[in-house]
Amino acid sequence: MVLRGSCPWVVWLAHRVYRDQVPDPSIAIRRTSEADWPRVRELRIENATDNPISYGATLETTKAMTEDDWRLRARRGEADDATCLVAWSTLTGRWVGMMSAQLGDEDGPDPVLTGVYVTPDFRGRRHGVGDALLDAISGWATGRGARLRLYVYEHAVPARKFYDRHGFTATGRTRPLTFVDGQTLEMARVLPSR
Repeated sequence: MVLRGSCPWVVWLAHRVYRDQVPDPSIAIRRTSEADWPRVRELRIENATDNPISYGATLETTKAMTEDDWRLRARRGEADDATCLVAWSTLTGRWVGMMSAQLGDEDGPDPVLTGVYVTPDFRGRRHGVGDALLDAISGWATGRGARLRLYVYEHAVPARKFYDRHGFTATGRTRPLTFVDGQTLEMARVLPSR
């Protein structure tokens, strides 16, 4: 897996995690920049169309966002207190996944995983897109807090299995959803210290 435009910890982490696996070698990962805003918008509209709960907004809300809103989201890849990573096909240039994280939220200062999405035809271990993105986010989060936290929809069985496989456990904290029935569950895993 090629990681372009990344800092050394991302390259080292990918090598460490994947030396015994062979993920799709045509997938690259990099941080987003403000110039990426049209592609961030395109992938997030796909995300909100496929699964608005995983994006946290309805398709209508997502489509109504302004260019400034999208530029802000794309700039997260350049921030110190947040990050946004994209996975893309080096064969076609197509963006196939994205994950973001930020330092803290209303529930505490630890890093929080947000905006998790992999396009349907690149999901699963065969491609390794979700695994590689999460490993890179974990590398970013290491040294920035004791735990990496996230919220996942209570009925999202594949997502919960993915997080279970990566060592996340439920904390018991929940949040109600405002645009569908149900709630999200907080999950967390301990981060290594630097």
